[in-house]
Amino acid sequence: MTQDDATQPPGTTPAAPPDATLVLSSRIGAEDAESAAEQIEQIDAPEFARRFEFICNFASGGMGRISKARDIVFNRVVAVKSLKEPFNRDPHAIRAFIEECRLNARLDHPSIVPIYAMGRGRDGNWEAVMKLINGASLTTLIRSARAAEEKRVLPFRQRRAAVISRLEYFLKACEVIEYCHSLKIVHGDIKPDNILTGQFGEVYVMDWGCARPFGVTPERLSGTPNYLPPEFLRDRKVTPQVDVFSLGMLLFELVTLRRGWNGSAPAKEEAAGEATRCDVRDPAAFRRYPGNGKISRQLEAIIRKAVHPDPARRYATVHELSADVRSCIYDEEVKAAPDNFVRKLFRILYRHRTTTVLVSAGIVLFFCGWLFLLYFHANLREQERTRDLMQRLKFQSYNDGIGIAVEKNFLLAQAQLLLFADNLIEDMQEPKERDSRFIDNEQYLDPATSPPGMTVSELYPHPVNLDYMVRIKPETPGDSQQELPGAKQYVDICRKILCYNLSSHDVNENRSAADELLSGRRPILRLFVRWANQVFYSYPGTREELGAEAFRQRWRKLGDFGRGRKIVWSEPYPGEDGKLHVNCRYPMYDRAGKFLGVAGLELRLDQLFEPVVRGYVLDPIHEFYYVDERGTIVTVLDDRLVILKEGETLPGKIPASEVIAIAEKLKQSGRPQLEAAVGKMNYFVSGAPIATTRGMLVQLIETGVMATHHHRD
Repeated sequence: MTQDDATQPPGTTPAAPPDATLVLSSRIGAEDAESAAEQIEQIDAPEFARRFEFICNFASGGMGRISKARDIVFNRVVAVKSLKEPFNRDPHAIRAFIEECRLNARLDHPSIVPIYAMGRGRDGNWEAVMKLINGASLTTLIRSARAAEEKRVLPFRQRRAAVISRLEYFLKACEVIEYCHSLKIVHGDIKPDNILTGQFGEVYVMDWGCARPFGVTPERLSGTPNYLPPEFLRDRKVTPQVDVFSLGMLLFELVTLRRGWNGSAPAKEEAAGEATRCDVRDPAAFRRYPGNGKISRQLEAIIRKAVHPDPARRYATVHELSADVRSCIYDEEVKAAPDNFVRKLFRILYRHRTTTVLVSAGIVLFFCGWLFLLYFHANLREQERTRDLMQRLKFQSYNDGIGIAVEKNFLLAQAQLLLFADNLIEDMQEPKERDSRFIDNEQYLDPATSPPGMTVSELYPHPVNLDYMVRIKPETPGDSQQELPGAKQYVDICRKILCYNLSSHDVNENRSAADELLSGRRPILRLFVRWANQVFYSYPGTREELGAEAFRQRWRKLGDFGRGRKIVWSEPYPGEDGKLHVNCRYPMYDRAGKFLGVAGLELRLDQLFEPVVRGYVLDPIHEFYYVDERGTIVTVLDDRLVILKEGETLPGKIPASEVIAIAEKLKQSGRPQLEAAVGKMNYFVSGAPIATTRGMLVQLIETGVMATHHHRD
């Protein structure tokens, strides 16, 4: 009940609410009513011929023209499309015009210009009224971009941003064609002239006069021959491949800012081309970018696949083409140019490592949960079997995590070795500095001749110097005559390599990066190189014991290089500091293929195997063994790494021969786990291959302990 109802006398019926229309009309005077009637009469919808008032001609094509007109009903400016003389008297042209308009009206997409009405105009000819687009065609956009880039050379980032902005237009056009293909319709005339861009980034695909359903064979050839595939010019069968090829030609022009030619256009079409026309079949066409630029390998592969003469080797759908272009924009792998092994590896390690770890952990947790739920209501035997399987999975996941961490350390060391070798090769091409001197090994024996700034470190048996290196001349110099860099250049290269912390992407350009050699916070112990003339250099500068086993291990087999081009890892060996070392070496060649020498890094094995040592300290129940490809075994004993020699058995460890046999079984079986009996003990064994050194990380745990043991993270 309203407030007005409450004021009614008792026993009376409440008055009905007044009609809003009556109230409104009662407030309008007689003069206002007559004025409103006149306005209603003026906006009464007239017939088609009188509804649109001609303003001016807007554009013209081969058969039709577009003019501007004012819609007197809605008071807006529209575009009116009609046939030109003499096509407006040709029944076939009129029928095609009407069919085009009807097809366009059936297509409902934001990037397809809607048709408002169709009828006969004041001159009696058929006209179609559609939305007026205030924009420019892609042809105008391409010409403007080419003119701007020819005036000045853009930096790489600006050029890439400009290309990506044009590719965004291309992707919007692909969305329209995908929509049409979902309706089994082929556009048939995709080219820059038929694609308009609006003021706010919108894209419109125009001219549907050549659109045909899938599978038909038109009586007459329609479309622009230069944008049509060879098989369509030959067989005239309408397939989605027609639009895929046309989009490929459009993509070529958007990327290179040059008009493309596919070799299928007739001679007159070829002669009428612009001076900037390029043959898309010519590899040089992709290097004629304004400003002497070059498009990326991925974009070139996408274009080549899209315009391939063989339809079987072309993109099957527009979706595949747009997906590859979108992947190229976001710097992802494209199907037209798959990544090689190295690029995929670095992509996983440095760009997607967090996602990969999270997804892997999620899969393992999901699988473990699924197993738990599956066997939850089983009998006691099945429950025991499930618990055993879960323990195996955790055991393998634990060992795989340590193996991945060790593999990462070896990969980072290899990356620094390659940086070291590349810098040495580059400096061989530079002028040699003569304002610095080398300090030979004999000069480090006498304090009077040793360089200033010698520092004592527990990692080195003798004082070291971070500003100098040591040179060791052979007793018999080699035949090779080389012009080598100066001493200061060597030290600068070594410092530069130490500045790069590849595990965290940090660059430490101050002295602390080199000082970390003395503190043991980095695995690198020294950087060394032996040139083809048999001269040996090592950094940091220190006295070298030429008869020591550690020095012989670094020197060993360095002269055997000269044919292979791969990184070689030595077997672990004890160093002067009482700890285990390992070195990796890489041969260097100049541009002509001439052997220059060998660069190497000596590394502290306890730093490389830090995840193994940490895992043993946190959980000593596990037994860890590393077996390299030569059969050398490294294990953890009393929280430190030791070498288990063949035929030797350390306290609390299994014999070396048994470890080698277990590692060989893991390799031959191809399985990550197995059970092994050693003496009177049974073990669960898990293996994690270290691909960098072709070794195997083997972990053992007793079977009885395995059932109830909790593996630490």
